[in-house]
Amino acid sequence: MTKEKLTYENDISFDIILEEETPDYEILVAGFPGTGLIGGIASEQLINTLDLKQIASVDCDEFPPTAVIFDGIPRRPVRFFAGEKFLLVKSDMIIPPNLTANLAETIIDFALDCNVEEVIIFDGIPKKGSDEDIDTEEKKIWGVLSSHSAKPEAEKLDIEVISRGAVSGISSSLLLHANEKEIDAIGMLAEGNPNMPDPRASAILLKKFSDYRGLDIETESLIESAEQLEDQYAQMVDQANKAQSDMERKSAHPPLYG
Repeated sequence: MTKEKLTYENDISFDIILEEETPDYEILVAGFPGTGLIGGIASEQLINTLDLKQIASVDCDEFPPTAVIFDGIPRRPVRFFAGEKFLLVKSDMIIPPNLTANLAETIIDFALDCNVEEVIIFDGIPKKGSDEDIDTEEKKIWGVLSSHSAKPEAEKLDIEVISRGAVSGISSSLLLHANEKEIDAIGMLAEGNPNMPDPRASAILLKKFSDYRGLDIETESLIESAEQLEDQYAQMVDQANKAQSDMERKSAHPPLYG
């Protein structure tokens, strides 16, 4: 196990802890928690379906003191996984805003050291409408490009590029640093439910990505998870509505005192 330290002008340092040798990879996928946890759910499904192996992790003194537990063993929240010609970075925590730019630069530099030629970013954007409409209507995948040179790949992905708008968080920083380092990056933004985890949107995103890369990615379990979450959420809403109705009924007829 080796450790590489990167320190920036603002004195924030990141350690990349290498657990395995890093050969060349064709593509980096980044999935971080955001709207509906879409990016995080999609990246976790890739790890499980393609049996990706953890090869490195990222540490920073400015990270919140957090560890994620797998099989009883604590792991750092930001980790790199790999398979054949395939590199993935994910986080199990929301990255503090003051660290996103430096972390994005650390990730892009690591990808370049592995001779990655393309970056795909999984994320979500809020879909407007009621929760019921959001969960049942078709969810679209939008694209954001690091530069115009990535447009042919976006066309292969068959996603519509956002002509004008804004993107925030670690995804925006990754796109900006990819542009500065002249590596093509595409943000795949799935419309999703901003009020709860949305594995259905993650499944739609992964279907686009699997067609693009010619991969066999299992997504049926995500649909099943979505249906369970939707049922649980519907029950919670129904219970909350009943409780609210009971409160309103009681307040409309206050008890009388003689």
